[in-house]
Amino acid sequence: MESHTKADIVRRLLAQAQQHVEIHKLFADREFDAMEVRDVIDRHNITYLIPRPVYAADLDQIEKLEEHPLADVAVERAVPLSVDGRSHELSFMYVPSTEEDGKYAVFTTNRDVTPDQVMGLTAQYSHRWQIESEYKTIKHHFLPTTASTDYRVRLLYFVLGVVMYNVWRLTNLLLREAVSGSLGAKPPLRAGEVVELVGFCLVPPD
Repeated sequence: MESHTKADIVRRLLAQAQQHVEIHKLFADREFDAMEVRDVIDRHNITYLIPRPVYAADLDQIEKLEEHPLADVAVERAVPLSVDGRSHELSFMYVPSTEEDGKYAVFTTNRDVTPDQVMGLTAQYSHRWQIESEYKTIKHHFLPTTASTDYRVRLLYFVLGVVMYNVWRLTNLLLREAVSGSLGAKPPLRAGEVVELVGFCLVPPD
């Protein structure tokens, strides 16, 4: 089975996405903390924001922040990131952790930011968690279960689950406007059962 690096996957996804929409900023999670991934995004002239683990080299900067009477964020310009002979500017942003544990998180970006801009940029990053919440809703209430190892069947079920979720969100929105009420965060009937039925009709068991 052919394998692809994360940089290859990001390159292909960006190429496909830019055929349909303009992308100005890309917010990735810590799984994409790789020099090659950052290089791919920068080559597309896109601003990225990617968190990374806190290393020993960060402790001095964090200690200065903790001791500072006013500042709670900091920006540090790093040595330009170089991949395959090409380089771009890199900034480290130190911000209070959202885990409310008194610690700091470290983000990287190819944008030349000032300390005054850091909280606004990281606040935009936090909005991406809405996507995670929506995936969890799809998984728990709309996605049918299957024991099939055929990726085509699993993809079909996932697409059906996403369609059902979108229909539910649209119905909820329209009814909310019509009757000034909400249907809630999940459907009264298990939508996954409907998807399972549709999937069974389209892909009968062996």
